[in-house]
Amino acid sequence: MLTVLSICCFRLLVGHIKGVRLAFSMREKRKNISFKQGDLPLDKLLALKGEHLTIPADKILELCDSWCQVVQLPEGGIGIGGESEQYRLLRNGVQFHELDYDGLKATITGLSKVLLLPGLNTVVDQDHFGLWSWCAEIILSRESEVFEDNEYELRKLFETCVRASLAHCKKPAPSREEWDQQIQRDQLIPHNAKFFIQESGLALAYLVFPLLEGICKKLCFEFISMDGRVVRSFSVPTKNGGTKDYDPNGRWNQKQCSSLRDLLFLTLDQYPSPEFELLRQHISLLDSEGDPFDVIYKWRNQSLHGSTSFQTIGGTLLNIAMFLLVISFEHRYDDSRLPVLENCRRNSESDNRSPWSYYPPY
Repeated sequence: MLTVLSICCFRLLVGHIKGVRLAFSMREKRKNISFKQGDLPLDKLLALKGEHLTIPADKILELCDSWCQVVQLPEGGIGIGGESEQYRLLRNGVQFHELDYDGLKATITGLSKVLLLPGLNTVVDQDHFGLWSWCAEIILSRESEVFEDNEYELRKLFETCVRASLAHCKKPAPSREEWDQQIQRDQLIPHNAKFFIQESGLALAYLVFPLLEGICKKLCFEFISMDGRVVRSFSVPTKNGGTKDYDPNGRWNQKQCSSLRDLLFLTLDQYPSPEFELLRQHISLLDSEGDPFDVIYKWRNQSLHGSTSFQTIGGTLLNIAMFLLVISFEHRYDDSRLPVLENCRRNSESDNRSPWSYYPPY
């Protein structure tokens, strides 16, 4: 019985990997552009030199929206199959290392919708592993200059969250032989490490809250220090429609800010963008009780006090954290991308992968 089940699972996986070759076509100024590399794994795409055609940001959002629409069943619940998988980004020629700044923002936004569905059901795909690993690669690179020397702890927290998000990532096995080799390698993982990897999503769900808080403080350093001390006056909306004032010269409860909700409102005010609003709208679809930042605050408090365990929300909040870091070096992204990509190519050609390597994710 187990042998038959294993063979069936293997056939399903092979069918998912090979599938029917899908070509995404679009019309742009009287030109039809077809993407032919959608079935290649990321490490093979990385080896291809030269510039490649990239799907525009609006088409990336369209693909993700189409996936979300297809998986929603009329009777409720979700159904994932051939019809929905034709909208995966990798299958449609999206190469994360070729994304421009707008394309990367759209990908983070679109894949956030695909990742966490109503009912807090999460669906992690190779698209997400590719996105997380590329974002980590360019954010943590020296070229991007995202983290300062005095932000070592925040950087390490970000690294740990990324590793947790990629813990389950495996290279697609195109043959039975490679499938068997992966099973053999899995059997060599030490007992405790194996089960910790299985719970990496839970670890991420807890670690991403202090990460998001730290990133908000980092981006809004003119208003608040990393220890929560208010250094410049600001106001945020309250639940009842009023405002809450923070003032370094005010009352004791105005001189310190430890509310992730209020920090997110401050960050939104300082870094407004349509994509940030789309991320907020998505959270509203998951939980309509209050403002999206109130929902995140509720998730944090319930997780912190052990009343509820939201194991599936880690990836979505990591996407928000990555989005905020990406927009923090908007003017350096395009200049940083090619040097970072070249480092990835050199690393992929080496027998010993660098400990600081993230992309490709396997």
